[in-house]
Amino acid sequence: MAKKKNIVAKTKGSVTLLLAAVMVIGWLLAVYSVLADDAEGSQNAMIATARQYLEDKLYVRAAAQYRTALAEYSTDNNLRYEGELLEIYREAGMEDEYLSLIDDRIDAGTASLEEYIARGEAYIEKGRLEKAIPMLQQGMKVYKEETLTALYESICYAYKPSGTTFTQVQVPSEDWYIPAFDGERWGYIGSDGRTRLDFLYEEATPFSGKYAVVKLDGVYTLIDKEGFWNAVDKKALDKVTALSGTRIIGVKDGRYGIYTNTFQPLGEETYEGAYLNDNGLIVVKKDGRWAILDAGLQPVTDYVFTDVAVNSRGQVFSGNFGVAADEKGYCLINGKGEPYFEARFPEARGMEEGLFAVADDSGRWGFANEKAELVVECQYEDAYSFSNRLAAVKYAGKWGYINRYNTMVIEAEFSSALPFLAGSSLVTDSLGNYKVLTLKYYSLF
Repeated sequence: MAKKKNIVAKTKGSVTLLLAAVMVIGWLLAVYSVLADDAEGSQNAMIATARQYLEDKLYVRAAAQYRTALAEYSTDNNLRYEGELLEIYREAGMEDEYLSLIDDRIDAGTASLEEYIARGEAYIEKGRLEKAIPMLQQGMKVYKEETLTALYESICYAYKPSGTTFTQVQVPSEDWYIPAFDGERWGYIGSDGRTRLDFLYEEATPFSGKYAVVKLDGVYTLIDKEGFWNAVDKKALDKVTALSGTRIIGVKDGRYGIYTNTFQPLGEETYEGAYLNDNGLIVVKKDGRWAILDAGLQPVTDYVFTDVAVNSRGQVFSGNFGVAADEKGYCLINGKGEPYFEARFPEARGMEEGLFAVADDSGRWGFANEKAELVVECQYEDAYSFSNRLAAVKYAGKWGYINRYNTMVIEAEFSSALPFLAGSSLVTDSLGNYKVLTLKYYSLF
């Protein structure tokens, strides 16, 4: 019986504590409500005084009153009063204060679409694009609105040109070693036009990773970026057409073979044509048709393709996207040779990084996505596929660059133009000399 009494006592004690806790919480809520009402009332009184100043256009005094009301009190009205303070700054022409408050609201994630645009335009007017670009990017994540995107796209492709005196070059490596011909010999220059490797060679391939293949005194040699020899061709190849990773394409007696970059043949089979790809796949031609091989030279597909399209780097694939044709036309294929869609195009260019260039029956070029949807209607004389968010297009006989919204962001004024690679591209001027165009703010996007 004593145990039961203890249980009852404990239960009564728990109830008492619970009631006490409820009373304390109720008291705290009441106090908070009073304080909140008092804070809101005090803040509203200060704002009312500020509005009286505004009646006489006393903007400085009104703004100071608003700032104090916002600093001393935090109520549900703060965002609305911040908006009113912004309007005071704008109407009074207090530009620094106006922009500073927008910055605070952007940092807090409370800025409106109009505030992002106003801040972007202010940065642009002062030439501070390095500030405008990331700020507009932030706004675009919040507001999916065309005006903001258009403002961003209008500035992010600013570029600087570097001139060269060369009229014959090849596609550069990722770190911009450019094979160039000085009229007698090949060498390598940088994006600034300065010599990186002396002009010694009869032929020169683009670098792939650490190495390139050059021809010196009639013999093909593998060199590194210091120009040192790493391997010598003892097979007496007639031509080296490509290098990718540790593989090369060598031509002997008109037949294409797959070799290591030390000039050792990989298998005895030869082909009518062959392309290497950075994803390891090899595309080869026999009896007029093309097939895909894996890195071990084993067939991925039969010889089912009537043609393949290569990109500016002489490769059929960019990542897992390739461009090939059957009897119906050109389409995108994956690494297994499977088409991404049923539609076909009369002509197409190889993939670079993004949308791929396609032509219609009239020979005009536009751009499609991986679903065969035309993102840019066919309207250009020629085109390369998109890379670095830009595409080289030929318009009225000249080359320029468009963005995916079909805006010519780099004017069509060049005799030729290649796709962008790592933020730079190669173009030729009216004299046929190559220039390097470098996107100033590529690192920001």
